[in-house]
Amino acid sequence: MSFRASEPMLASRAVLGTLGAVLVLLAWELGARFGWRDAAVLPSPMQAIAAAWQHLTAAELAQHVGASLGRIVAGFLLAAVAGVALGVAAGWYRGLGRLVRPLVDLLRPIPPLAWIPIAIVWFGLGEPSKVFVIFLGAFFPIFTNAWRGMTSIPPALLAAARTMDVDGPALLAKVALPAALPDIATGLRVGFGLSFGILVAAELIAAERGMGYLVMHARQLGQLGVAVFAILLIGVVTLVADAILAALLRRWLGRRAEA
Repeated sequence: MSFRASEPMLASRAVLGTLGAVLVLLAWELGARFGWRDAAVLPSPMQAIAAAWQHLTAAELAQHVGASLGRIVAGFLLAAVAGVALGVAAGWYRGLGRLVRPLVDLLRPIPPLAWIPIAIVWFGLGEPSKVFVIFLGAFFPIFTNAWRGMTSIPPALLAAARTMDVDGPALLAKVALPAALPDIATGLRVGFGLSFGILVAAELIAAERGMGYLVMHARQLGQLGVAVFAILLIGVVTLVADAILAALLRRWLGRRAEA
């Protein structure tokens, strides 16, 4: 199936996903209004928006979103470069893979939240420590998928390329990497999503702005509506950013397929 042919299917999935989200929000709104009716327990989406409107200006909201996106982009880009490079190298050079994989398997189950004390010791309370925690959250799925993509290339494909005198770096660049691109793209999307998932933990490190900071700060002030709004905001920004990344990856992979 070509990438262009799959566009109607992708559009239908987007419509169904949007419809599902709207139905959940509607059920939440109705439950808050006619069910528990206590905003101190769980405010409805409209009550959360009203609370944010009351306590936040548009400029403050833009600063929070911008600060978080800056940290996420920095951490994700570092993780993408390191994860893809190391994953491709470990998958292509089997000796390096046997050396690196046990270390990755040892560190991967450790939640990024556990690295916060070490991040503070290494990088202080500034932006680098927050970026480091986000980097850790994104790195491991990117590395794992890049490594899997390289190790799952059909041997017959490599053998066929060698019969045409394609070997060494040319075999890696012209045959192996294009074959591994779908797995690499999957890892990038998973890592990008996890970057948002670890945002709140990263912004526990002496942050003064950011969407995760907004959640924690509103909770400390007893502004549950603002906290719920910030949580919903993280979800919306994540969906939009992921859709943009997915479109870029589809365009990139489509061009590679047509090349």
